[in-house]
Amino acid sequence: MKEINRIRILSAFRLLLVIGMAAVIATLINADIFADFKQQRLLRIHTADLKTLAEQMTIKLSYFMERGDQLLVQQIIDADFGLFGYVVTDCKATSMACPEQQILFVSGPRSGWYRQPTKSDLARESFTVLRHLPDPGTGGGGEIIGRLYVLKNIPLSFAEDYRLWLSAPSRKVGVHSYYLRTMGAFLSGGTLVWLLVELLFRNIRQRRIALRQREAEIISRADGYLRQLKERNQQLEDTERQMREQSELSVRRIRVLEQRVRDDEEYSRLAEEIIAELEDKAARQSLKYTDELERTRQEIEQLEQRVVRFEAAPKQAKEESYKALVDVVSPQFSNSFEQLIHEAISASSHFARDEWRLLRNFDVAVGRNFRQFTDFILVSRNCVVILEAKYYLGRIVSDGDILNDVWYSRSGSDRKKIDCLWGENPYHQLNEYCMSLMKLIKQRSPWELPVYGVIVFPDEADTTGLGEHLGRFYRIARLLQMVPLLERLQAEARRHQGGTKRPSTLQVEHMLKGRKVP
Repeated sequence: MKEINRIRILSAFRLLLVIGMAAVIATLINADIFADFKQQRLLRIHTADLKTLAEQMTIKLSYFMERGDQLLVQQIIDADFGLFGYVVTDCKATSMACPEQQILFVSGPRSGWYRQPTKSDLARESFTVLRHLPDPGTGGGGEIIGRLYVLKNIPLSFAEDYRLWLSAPSRKVGVHSYYLRTMGAFLSGGTLVWLLVELLFRNIRQRRIALRQREAEIISRADGYLRQLKERNQQLEDTERQMREQSELSVRRIRVLEQRVRDDEEYSRLAEEIIAELEDKAARQSLKYTDELERTRQEIEQLEQRVVRFEAAPKQAKEESYKALVDVVSPQFSNSFEQLIHEAISASSHFARDEWRLLRNFDVAVGRNFRQFTDFILVSRNCVVILEAKYYLGRIVSDGDILNDVWYSRSGSDRKKIDCLWGENPYHQLNEYCMSLMKLIKQRSPWELPVYGVIVFPDEADTTGLGEHLGRFYRIARLLQMVPLLERLQAEARRHQGGTKRPSTLQVEHMLKGRKVP
């Protein structure tokens, strides 16, 4: 909320600043307009013979007033120069003051009165007397029939004129209409500039927010992957310990058997061979798990170093650190068991004939605000199968309903919970991934493609407590059972599809990846 208020205050400040600058510039231009206007009016006066004009006006006014021609009288006093206006009264006195006089005629709109003159204004102004025209026979002067007042009708300074305009902006007097148009144009232009600036700042803020979200997402992914690596490291240590215990137990049993059949040389020789074979096997497995453990520890150290570099990197090097961190978070295989799954499928005849294709680390949550990366997706022309690898040994069991309760792996007295990213157990995770993939296929695919899910355990695991079927579309299999199970799923999908025309595996892969289907 504080950030929103800060943005609004800055936006209002920028608006006031732009409006203020526009008003100042418009005022400067209006000052030039006023100076030009005043100069033109003065030029008209300087180029005219005012004395001659005044004498002619007096004669014409007297003549037409005697005739009572009000229209022509008004036309004469309307012919001013814009700097002053005329007022004709009925005063017949010769004295300066004439409080009883009445205004008969006033210059019209062309004079641009800032304020219509009153009788009190005339008391301080100069005038000339209007008389009856002389009689041609006698030649004597005529009687007084009125007065002609000349009133100044333009401000002496721009500041005075501007104050008059600000008090009534809509009046069309003098250059006031130009003032209004100039000020309106600059205020409109300033508002448009402000809108463009605000749009630019808004785009900058949105890019910053997107960058922060992107950084938070990659750090979250890195933390999740680091947690998975630590769990796999613990699993490898547990597996190595279990294998060592099993090997020692087998050696002890054989030693007992050797003691019992010591008198029989044949049995003794066989026992020695079995012991040597088991010891060799145990040594190879111990070496294998030791190497895997070392690689996992190195990956943990590398990831922790890259996370520290990414968080401490300056803005200029942020993108490079980000790419390096993504490379570490997205390895080729999460563990050796996933590599065994990949090798088993790659070695099948279906894969060699391009009847099967395999996608790794595929995000099925397209268009959503979270990520769902699958271990593998098997692509064929008849169906799509999600493979979820779970490297847990011992008996795989559940205390309650296997579809809704937690799964455990038991080895002797040890019991370890089987982790999953969604729900209570791997079935919930697999079901969530399959639903997301079905939604993606419905949006993109012109073909009917069923989606199956298979949870794969290593051959050392005992899955008899769970069975093979988890409903119509979900299965459980060990590594050696995986390829035959996938073949049965293909056959099942073909039976339900009948004789409909099927796409190629390449077309299905292009559809899933959002590419143009060839």
